[in-house]
Amino acid sequence: MSTWTPVVDVSLLVRRPSAEVYEAFADPGIIRKFWLAHSSGRLETGARVRWAFKIAGAETDVEVIAAEPGRRLDLRWDDGQPLTITFEDRGDATVVRIRVAEFGGDEPAAVAVETMSGFTLVLASVKMLLEHGIEGDLMYDRFPDADYADAR
Repeated sequence: MSTWTPVVDVSLLVRRPSAEVYEAFADPGIIRKFWLAHSSGRLETGARVRWAFKIAGAETDVEVIAAEPGRRLDLRWDDGQPLTITFEDRGDATVVRIRVAEFGGDEPAAVAVETMSGFTLVLASVKMLLEHGIEGDLMYDRFPDADYADAR
């Protein structure tokens, strides 16, 4: 008997070239402007970086399985869960797609829904930054009662 496992697949058009959108995720200085509080290094094939999210205590190690500039990032969280970010070139725009699979635990559907919500905000945030220069703190706004310590 097979077990159903949810998959999260969210996408959004960002009106910037794929190389620029890719760089926003790969460069630790830029990713902090829309998603993370800290990244220990650049996303390059074979790298292992430490990410601190904008909620105090929320951290993970990320292994970069493959990095194809302007096209794709294949990552693996410290719990082994795969995460793929693709950048579909549309000339002056890019479709950014984030796909996460292999949800485990007692309530994989609930975790998948929360993950989808979070990545939808990540995509909206990168769009605001790259198209309008706005460093939106949507993750702070998603969890207004969370302890952010010195993340801001």
